[in-house]
Amino acid sequence: MPSISKFGGMTIYIYFDDHEPPHFHVRGNDKTRLNIITGEYLKGDKLLPRNKERDIHIWLEKNRNDIMKPWEDCRRGVVPQSIPPLY
Repeated sequence: MPSISKFGGMTIYIYFDDHEPPHFHVRGNDKTRLNIITGEYLKGDKLLPRNKERDIHIWLEKNRNDIMKPWEDCRRGVVPQSIPPLY
């Protein structure tokens, strides 16, 4: 499970050969998954604290198109490149 970015005490991962829809995993004090395309939490996943959620959504909006490349790379078993952190 390659890490693609780190900021604000959170690490963003995309798992190799993970299931649809395209999503990423957030790990820190909390754990959750968010859909790359919609920014929504995957069904049943825990909500992040508001300040962390805001940062993740800003980062996602800024990098949405770039995040699909690591998703596609991981689906093919290729180690993805990193995405710049929010700060």
